Amino acid sequence: MEGHIKLVIFDLDGTLVHLPIKYEGLKNEISRILKVDEVNSILETISNVEGNLRREIFEVWDKFELEALQNLKENRDGMEIYNRFHGKTRCLVTLQGMSAVKKILEKTGLSFDYIVTREDSLSRSKQIKMVIEKFGANVKETLFVGDRESDRRAAEEVGCSFIFVGEESNCF
Repeated sequence: MEGHIKLVIFDLDGTLVHLPIKYEGLKNEISRILKVDEVNSILETISNVEGNLRREIFEVWDKFELEALQNLKENRDGMEIYNRFHGKTRCLVTLQGMSAVKKILEKTGLSFDYIVTREDSLSRSKQIKMVIEKFGANVKETLFVGDRESDRRAAEEVGCSFIFVGEESNCF
């Protein structure tokens, strides 16, 4: 597979690192901002929110991510794949915010040719398409590396190859 791959796109949290965000606290803050009783899915909830409310939610989300940085762990398997594709175009798609991404990259020494965050899109398949379009890449020469079934589905939807990386068991 590796020989024909020219573009490698990585997910961040769960794939390259584990960022232990306190999601229950974040959901409670989003509930407070939106004045709703409960938030089951952060993505579903904020995909219907625009403008100032979305910015406010992103700012709170940034705060939770930055707080979690002190307990950041690298994922061994994800890092091995990242290193294996040295010399290829490597990009990042993530639902983390850019402020947390910058800190994570500083802390880990990772670097990417292009980065797409939640500020660009909340849709994983759209994030992948944005990277492919940016480089004019062929989807058959593109590999996406992620840690969730939804990552696999997004890769299938776009038509690129996929490698699954396990999460916490490989963190150090």
